[in-house]
Amino acid sequence: MSFRTLCIAALALAVPVANADAACSRGSPACPVQVLFAPGTDNITLTGVLTPGRDCCVYALRARAGQMLSWRLSGPPAQTGILYPNQQGVGPGVPTAIRLPQSGVYLFGVRPSPMAENPFGPFALTIAIR
Repeated sequence: MSFRTLCIAALALAVPVANADAACSRGSPACPVQVLFAPGTDNITLTGVLTPGRDCCVYALRARAGQMLSWRLSGPPAQTGILYPNQQGVGPGVPTAIRLPQSGVYLFGVRPSPMAENPFGPFALTIAIR
């Protein structure tokens, strides 16, 4: 499955995240992790594990048009992608800082880089929206 297809599938299912089926795997395209910033903060560090054969990790972020999203990833080599509220996407490969063109829910995904050496293991993703 392509990264864009993965994110589009997640967007189609992002609305019922709160009522997701118990059988759905958290962070998969069917159950993106809803990201909520602590009051008074504009950044968060999320952790996950990239493993073979598992769709991980898709994060749902709410933002307003004109805000700047920046991110930093540490851990194994990975591919990133972002899907805008209008279902237009960027990826694989997202600039580390981008101005968000629309208000709504964005999906940010991280997946193992299939051509890299040692693409599996724990990662930390820091996202800021200002």
